[in-house]
Amino acid sequence: MVFPASLPARSARQIPADGAEQGPLRLRRLPLRGGCGLSPASSTASAVPPFEKGGQGGFAFAFAPTKVKSKSPFIPLFQRGKRLAWIVACCIVLLAACNREPPRKVVLIGGAKSEKGAGLHDYPNGIRALEAILESSPDARGKLEVAAYPEGWPADLKALDGAATIVWYFDGLDKHPLRDAARRAAFEAAMRRGAGLVALHQASTVPPDDALGLPRWLGAARYGMFDRTTQWAELVPATASQPLVRGIDAFAYRDEFYPTFRPAAGGGKFVPILKAALNPQYRDGHYLVEDRAEAANVAWAFERDGGGRSFVYSGAHYLRTLDQPDARKMLLNAIFWTAGLDVPENGVRSAAPNEAAALLGDKGSTAEREATRSAEPRRATFHIDSGRSGWRSNETALTPEKVAGDAFGLVWESPQLDAADGQAPRLYASPLYVDRIAMTKGQHRGAEFAVVFAASSNGYVYAINARRSGDVAPGRILWRTRLAAPCHLQPAPLDGVPTGILSTPIVDIAQGRLYVAHCDPQKRWQAYALDIASGDVLPGWPVRLDEETFNAVNANAGPQRVPPKRRFDFRVQRGALNLSPDGSQLYVVFGETETGWIAAVDTRRARVSSAFAAVAMPHRGSGGIWGAGGPAVDAQGSVYVVTGSGFDGYQDSLHDWTQSVLKLSQPGPKSFVLQGTYTPFNYCRTAKMDIDLGAGGALLLPDAKADAAPRLMAVGGKQGNVYLLDRDKLPGRLDRRPPCGDDASQDGSLLAPQPQPQFGTRGPLNVFGPYSDQDAALDLARARSVPAAFRDAAGEDFLFVTGNAKRAQGSSVSVPPSLARIAVVRKNGGAPYLRVDKIQKTLILGNPGSPVVTSDGPRNAIVWILDENASRSALLSGADAPRPVLYALDASTLDILWRSAPGELFTSGKYNEPAFGGGLVFVGTDRIQAFGLGGRKFAGRAETAPAAKRQADPALAGLDGEAIYGQRCAICHDHPQGNIPPRSLIASRSRERIVEALSQGAMRAQAQGLSAEQIEDVARYLKK
Repeated sequence: MVFPASLPARSARQIPADGAEQGPLRLRRLPLRGGCGLSPASSTASAVPPFEKGGQGGFAFAFAPTKVKSKSPFIPLFQRGKRLAWIVACCIVLLAACNREPPRKVVLIGGAKSEKGAGLHDYPNGIRALEAILESSPDARGKLEVAAYPEGWPADLKALDGAATIVWYFDGLDKHPLRDAARRAAFEAAMRRGAGLVALHQASTVPPDDALGLPRWLGAARYGMFDRTTQWAELVPATASQPLVRGIDAFAYRDEFYPTFRPAAGGGKFVPILKAALNPQYRDGHYLVEDRAEAANVAWAFERDGGGRSFVYSGAHYLRTLDQPDARKMLLNAIFWTAGLDVPENGVRSAAPNEAAALLGDKGSTAEREATRSAEPRRATFHIDSGRSGWRSNETALTPEKVAGDAFGLVWESPQLDAADGQAPRLYASPLYVDRIAMTKGQHRGAEFAVVFAASSNGYVYAINARRSGDVAPGRILWRTRLAAPCHLQPAPLDGVPTGILSTPIVDIAQGRLYVAHCDPQKRWQAYALDIASGDVLPGWPVRLDEETFNAVNANAGPQRVPPKRRFDFRVQRGALNLSPDGSQLYVVFGETETGWIAAVDTRRARVSSAFAAVAMPHRGSGGIWGAGGPAVDAQGSVYVVTGSGFDGYQDSLHDWTQSVLKLSQPGPKSFVLQGTYTPFNYCRTAKMDIDLGAGGALLLPDAKADAAPRLMAVGGKQGNVYLLDRDKLPGRLDRRPPCGDDASQDGSLLAPQPQPQFGTRGPLNVFGPYSDQDAALDLARARSVPAAFRDAAGEDFLFVTGNAKRAQGSSVSVPPSLARIAVVRKNGGAPYLRVDKIQKTLILGNPGSPVVTSDGPRNAIVWILDENASRSALLSGADAPRPVLYALDASTLDILWRSAPGELFTSGKYNEPAFGGGLVFVGTDRIQAFGLGGRKFAGRAETAPAAKRQADPALAGLDGEAIYGQRCAICHDHPQGNIPPRSLIASRSRERIVEALSQGAMRAQAQGLSAEQIEDVARYLKK
């Protein structure tokens, strides 16, 4: 008699042929594929032949009485009657159970764990988790019996016998178990008799040259490692009527998927189960930087000709996939369906949540991450830190020897960033590096990356992968946020390009925020706070940065409001942003305005909390704070800014801080409070000629070891001087500047005891000459950068400065030096001072950004410089825009260790600098380009289209120089503001210089449409 498999198995005893006395009845479980039936009794338990195909397994039982000795003739009869009643009762119960289907055998086969990291390719634990999930399922109870082999293919090749379905969860390719002929034969035998198959993740991956017969059974296969993507994806049921999607809605989570499979040739029914828009990260043996979405089937069902069902899911790279509710239900549905069981209307249930998590445990990973994070910098900002030291002192990978070797070069570059209005992007903002950020949105949600942040002139902010993470290539854009359309400053666009973001943002790592300032045509300048993990603009932001708001909280207001007199709003926000030590105040500076401004934005309330005008009674756009360095902030919260000027920018009045260094308190209940000032001795002459002191910004030197040593700061400027100051004892008054004079020895900065050649007396140190109070603006400026600090093993401090020495007074031709090392001299307890320690005698830079020093403490110091490789007036638009050059120089010798090849870097912005992290150097151009060890040597690029020839404007035909000047030039130069030179100054230049400025230099954009003859006419008119 055959009974269902749900009853317990019993051992059997023989029934004598002569009907002798019997012992207790025992039942024996026999492996059957048939339904209920009778088995003949015999001296041994009989095997029951299988039923027709499609029948279910059951149990066969043989009744076997045993002899019992008894002296009473009635006892055997009584015992036989009692036992007969018992047998009849058992038969009634067992026959009633024959209506239930016996359980079907599921064989789970795993493989060796093949990737480092908890839960990656963790096939043994994956099989254990699946086994526990199946055993917990109320829908599987009594319907499935599980045979699990977590560690690999079962040694007994008969383990697949009688299997209703087989589940594979192991590596493929050259590790695929079917490469073993005996295993393949056992597997194909199971397939031919109609067993189901569920293949997870790499189990469907075959060697490129041998499909192992799998397409025949699966409907398709993945050949080799030719494609994959690890991402957060939304998986959508593709065929609503298919039982496998019962109880499943669209769901999203992060996994590794395979975008493309090769279908099998021949019969069978292929049915998509889940589809998704994937962003392949690896294809044809290469990591993909470009991000292009593709529609793909990530799961499908296959009904084989001749019987048998298969299911393939390319996900489950992570063990935690089995804890994803919809993915788990889909796998359970697939096991039921391939085993020939009906899938319940709402899908197969499971009652064992988080099996994968329980198997993984925490393993201390969270604590380890937090301990690592605590050692990371709190900020990512321009010039390394909030004090603008320019010194990255923890760089161990980049040494002079390695950088000078053949292994240093271009490692990766991102795609070109987004254009706007037909204009390619330009990165005036320096890139910023953060070592670890876990993404919370988009396709990379849940993954952690080293990130380079970039902000473009076209108004976009980007998070870009800095090093390969899984299959995500370095250079791949993780998120992008467009803040708004960019401004086009008038009367002419700045450098011929849109003006969206010019200043370097700042990242508050602890708060997970990136702050950035952007100009759009409607609301003009605004401050934004973005979530660094998603790129989302935070609630309450942006904050409008307009002069009306500034004036309402101005801590340096004059006796009356002076309305702006400028014809156009040409405000420029170029100075890098900075934060107070507690992160509560965001500092934003402006130049090219009616007056320079520093504004504080309350980051907790998202509003302007305070402002300080550089000039209490604004005039001629003086006092602009436009240098790329922006404000410097010390550990105590004091804020340091350096102001500039415009042509004719001198006016003697109270609280006029044009051409000055200002120290301000962190805003509190009383807003900004002025704490100290410094103004050079000759400020009235330099202010008149647009020779900005604030052309770069302030550097706060690292505190000296000796407690008595003063805390120092250094400042450069267009004049080519470098000034050293005691930042706790700035020499100026708090109400007005000192009288302007000619005696350099009366300058309030810390002066060397020796006479300076340009003065014949003591005075500020001039590094890039020839010294001039009259001619150091526009293309004749000597420097526009922030120095960089370095301290050697002996505790001696040095500054590295970049600039442009000129061939002669009034000449725009640059000559060496362009780089100098300055010693900070401390002797005999006297006041510190500066001395030129060494100059680089061969290098000529065009328009360099601020130098940055990397070192391993006092060892292996390298000076890095990004040079625009063109004059200040060069336009950055068009095919002939200049290509910058990156330099690395030995800090001890100033020898050039390495330089980027001509054309290797794409066109950039101006006055930006490289960033560093993970042993790489990141340069912002119209993309991010990363250099490091293991990089490739530049082999050239495809030729770009030649620049278009100058085309004459027909509307100007027949006009003389006076008429052209009236149409094109008078609007600015007859009513000049800020750094726009007045007509009288232009007329004082030679005709040759005017022609050069209009045809090649600062005025080239304004001269578009003029022929060479018309340009000559304008120059002759101005020289009348």
